[in-house]
Amino acid sequence: MENTSNHNNSYDWIHLGKTLRFYRYPSRIPSDEIIETFKDNLKDIIQPKLKEALKRRKELKVVRDRKLKVVRAKTERDSIDEYFWSLLIFHEFSEAYVIEKWIDYWLNLWYKVSPQSLPQRFIKNSNTFDEWTIQQARNVPIEKFYEGRLRRSGARLSGLCPFHEERTPSFFIFSDNHFHCYGCQAHGDVIDFVMKTKGISFTEAVRYLL
Repeated sequence: MENTSNHNNSYDWIHLGKTLRFYRYPSRIPSDEIIETFKDNLKDIIQPKLKEALKRRKELKVVRDRKLKVVRAKTERDSIDEYFWSLLIFHEFSEAYVIEKWIDYWLNLWYKVSPQSLPQRFIKNSNTFDEWTIQQARNVPIEKFYEGRLRRSGARLSGLCPFHEERTPSFFIFSDNHFHCYGCQAHGDVIDFVMKTKGISFTEAVRYLL
């Protein structure tokens, strides 16, 4: 709930009450049946929605960073004053956090309606991952995205390699959530696996996994 200026009443994340504006989070991704029915319509609206969200996030970041710079110039480093005023500023610009949820929503929806990669301007502008977020993506089990039969052999899973043709399984998924093919030497973590199987970038793969 905010009174921050420059709100656009048409934003997906803005809900107008009688006297106040409220932030609204995206709903769950629609079912595959609904997505299939409205696939063409969704393709037409997703990129404009992403462009709008990325533009607003950038506007907020510019103003927020300017205010934080003033606070850090006028307060002692790591002091209570710096912490207090910085916290107020982050609260004032909490709209940016809600926008991140909408960016994730539209990106995930795009991956479900289109096999094509997004234009690079969207991929570049939406890449805001920290190490914690990337690690969360890396923790998603590889077998969740493997198409075919996997057999368990001790702590390993084995199956036919998705990256080259073979009759005898030489592809293994290990307990540390890494894969390796002894036939074509393809290897990596779940992010690498999604990048290779879907032909998408690192950024797109991380967002796909989250």
